Amino acid sequence: MDHSISLNFNQLSQDHITKLKDAFQMIDGDGDGIISKTDLQEMLGSMGKLNSAEVIEQMLGRKGNSADGMSFPEFLSVMSDLSGEFPEEDELKQCLKNLAEEQSSLNVPLDDLIQSLKDAGFSNPEEQFGKIFKTFSSTQKTTSTKIFKGDSFLATISDD
Repeated sequence: MDHSISLNFNQLSQDHITKLKDAFQMIDGDGDGIISKTDLQEMLGSMGKLNSAEVIEQMLGRKGNSADGMSFPEFLSVMSDLSGEFPEEDELKQCLKNLAEEQSSLNVPLDDLIQSLKDAGFSNPEEQFGKIFKTFSSTQKTTSTKIFKGDSFLATISDD
């Protein structure tokens, strides 16, 4: 491991580290303790994603990792840095409350959420977040309006 890599784990709870260890082991298909190009190609292929050499090099090249692979401590370091790029749960709650029709709920009309994402600069949120929308949306029986279930979504991504 490159010792110039700063390992900043203070942003990760023990539960989060455990979840990341499980994810690392899932990606490390051959179980050698290193996420290699082959491991990433297989993981991306299983998800139906294009696995171009450029994307894989970019994934492995973060934080000065060897192009040959990434160890678990390096993976933790990358994930710790990435976790700072995502909004806090309280920020997500506030955004959903701002869009919700009832302030006591985080359920948002899906069309309103999609429009807000477009306004925020996402070019095609229907495609970019399609799986999330499918998993966390339902149709209201009374109005036939599709609703994004923000409470359920936040419960899934929360560390609690």
